[in-house]
Amino acid sequence: MSERGKYHGQRLNTKDVLRLYAAGERDFRGAILRGCNFRGADISEADFSGTDIRSTRFFEATLRGAKFCYAKGGLRHQSKQGQNILALLALALAGTLQGYAGGLIGSSFITNNLDDFIVANLGVVLIAVTFFVVTYQGFTTRALGSIAGIVAVAVAFAFTLASTVGFAFAFAVAGASAIVVAAAIVFAVAFEVVFVGVVPISVAIALAAAVAVAKALVSARTEPIAVTVAVVLVAASFIVSLYLSHRIRNGDPKFETLHSIGLAFVVLGGTTFSGTDLTGASFAHTQLKSTYFADSHQRPTVLNRIRWYQAQQLDWARLGTSNLQDPRVRNLLVTLNGADQDLTNADLREVNLAGATLHRINFNGANLNGAILAGAELHGASLTNVQCVGTDFTRAYLTGACLEAWNIDETTILKDIDCDYVFLKAEADARGNRERRPHNPDKVFQPGDFEKYFKEMLDTVQLLIRNGVNPQAFQAAFEQVMADNPEITRESIQAMEKQGDDILLTLQVPEGTDKAQVERSWDQGYQLGLEAGYTKGLLQGQTQRAEDVKEVALGFSNLLSSIQITNMNNPINSGDGGFINTGRMEGNVVNLGELSGQVTVQINQLPDAAPSRDQRSLKELLIELQSAIEAETELSDIEKKEALGEVGKLAEAGTKPKENVMQRVAKRAAANLRSITEPLTEASNLVTACKSLLPLILAVF
Repeated sequence: MSERGKYHGQRLNTKDVLRLYAAGERDFRGAILRGCNFRGADISEADFSGTDIRSTRFFEATLRGAKFCYAKGGLRHQSKQGQNILALLALALAGTLQGYAGGLIGSSFITNNLDDFIVANLGVVLIAVTFFVVTYQGFTTRALGSIAGIVAVAVAFAFTLASTVGFAFAFAVAGASAIVVAAAIVFAVAFEVVFVGVVPISVAIALAAAVAVAKALVSARTEPIAVTVAVVLVAASFIVSLYLSHRIRNGDPKFETLHSIGLAFVVLGGTTFSGTDLTGASFAHTQLKSTYFADSHQRPTVLNRIRWYQAQQLDWARLGTSNLQDPRVRNLLVTLNGADQDLTNADLREVNLAGATLHRINFNGANLNGAILAGAELHGASLTNVQCVGTDFTRAYLTGACLEAWNIDETTILKDIDCDYVFLKAEADARGNRERRPHNPDKVFQPGDFEKYFKEMLDTVQLLIRNGVNPQAFQAAFEQVMADNPEITRESIQAMEKQGDDILLTLQVPEGTDKAQVERSWDQGYQLGLEAGYTKGLLQGQTQRAEDVKEVALGFSNLLSSIQITNMNNPINSGDGGFINTGRMEGNVVNLGELSGQVTVQINQLPDAAPSRDQRSLKELLIELQSAIEAETELSDIEKKEALGEVGKLAEAGTKPKENVMQRVAKRAAANLRSITEPLTEASNLVTACKSLLPLILAVF
């Protein structure tokens, strides 16, 4: 624990703390806050390290970033005494019931009535079998069903042998047997919540009650055997209860119900964080037995990104529905040591595992969304199908980790990762290949390589075009995407990969792009292109000559000037050879002069008049832009052709400048012109012309 605070050892009440907090005080280390009530208060970032918060109520408070390191929570002395009294009363009641059962069964052993003797023996067998079922099957629905069946069989068997009076006796013995088992369970739960020193006293009280009831129930002649049976039942119940207690402490799921019953009793009067926002708080080394973290009726308890390192007796805190209910998760967060452990499908959302030792841990299928894994040692860890949206891996160690199908996005933090190599497949193929990255086994990631590799994957959108490509629909879809997302240009196309009869188009997009919206725009545009009747130009995935690849590139050159066509072992072509000709590729049949003349004709068809006195006419602006392009010495003829093609689109759009389609065409043409001028120097006349003319041109639309 850190050095003492200024209020160490001082008794502060609720008003003192809130007054000091309002004045800017945040350091309350070592203060005594027993029994304070901070209901609904906002005391975020306060440091309560080393404080005594036993029986303190933080009900529905806000404690974001608060520190409770080495604090002492749970029950204050008065509350513990009350719990002990209740436990002793419960044990005394259990002993009384066992005395009744012992007297009833014991007295029957020396009776002259054969029916009663048979029923008494059945009672002993019933109790033994019931104890066995509970210890073997646990305190579960299945076990209770088994016990009910055993009791029913015993009563039915006794009824076939006994008289009417004997039947009543048999029913009483069956009830007494059930009482014995219930008493043993009461013992087990009570032992979990009382002081160890009280346990012998509790047993003595139960034993005394059993003997007293047994004596009162029978005659002097049957008293010795009745008392003996009662004592034996108490002893047997005690032994069974110790075993049950041991199973409960070890977290046996078969006895989770008993643990829950004990917890409900344990937290009475303890420290309460019900409905509290504890985001980012720290409970390192804190005593947490008898602490209540379950939701309130009005608000959930927020336990995000809390530091639980070496928290004491967290398993005896009421954890509500949080992921801490999973013993695997609870143990991992308390120890920060998950080496070689199996946390398959674990719920680890918003947990704090910074700096944890997680060598070779199995996180397959786990949910790590929003978790902190900064500095965590994940050498050889398996992260197959793990959800890692918003997860912080800053400075994590990931050498040898398996990242098959892990789900990350732009919110996942991959900064300063320490990693030599990773695998993208959990199982090796026939050649022993697990898709190592880097591929070369003699090569490792250099600093920053890991982030760049996965960053490129994050900043892309992949669009699957099924059953070949319709060129006109492709063009309509891409124009729709560019119109709805101005940051996407033709240079955004990274690759077109052939996958069977389908084409996988990969687009590079800026960080923060709504990828779902991009895909919706694509689907909408492609469907509209198909519905418009452009169905002839399907690009079939059949085996054709390798020369067809060049034809495809030529066909899409107007829009896809920077396409990288990969994995095209089975080339694709357009079917009808109808491609758009813009002069982008070498060897085009249209020369620069012809294209310039065509653009001039288009511009001259525009009206001479300007929309208003404050604006120049579109015709005048485009003529000036055309002249700047033709005079630009830094552009090649091919680049001039491409630029003039965009001017032609602006002229065509100018015929109906206020229509949505034409507005989108104009925006795309202007964006393409800007991209053409990007490589030019600042001294270029065309750069200056575009900066001054394009805003005026777009204003017309």
